[in-house]
Amino acid sequence: MERTAIAYICENSSDLRQILDDPAPLDAVLALLRSGDADTARMRPLLDILHTALQAAGDVVGLYGGADRGGYAVSSGGLGPVRRAEIVFHCPKGHCARMVQPDPTAAARPHCALFGEDLDWSAL
Repeated sequence: MERTAIAYICENSSDLRQILDDPAPLDAVLALLRSGDADTARMRPLLDILHTALQAAGDVVGLYGGADRGGYAVSSGGLGPVRRAEIVFHCPKGHCARMVQPDPTAAARPHCALFGEDLDWSAL
């Protein structure tokens, strides 16, 4: 399970960084991986923290949502296989139709000038 989670992080770290309110859990996992001392006993607690942080930021499946979900995915609700979902940022108050796709090069979430808040995100 750890190897699958790490593969998911490696493929999606830029997207995960945009979803997280605080990238510290992701940074901790990446630092441990880069240190060369990432055995299961040390890695698992950090992966659990990252999983919880992703869920708190709105990614309901978190880090352990499925090995074959490929990018972000949403449950089909029992109506077939899980499908890939597109992530978009939108108005935090739902007052406008602005939709912004994640930019892997951006250092922060898109911001709402009207309310002074980061845009919310959802899976389409």
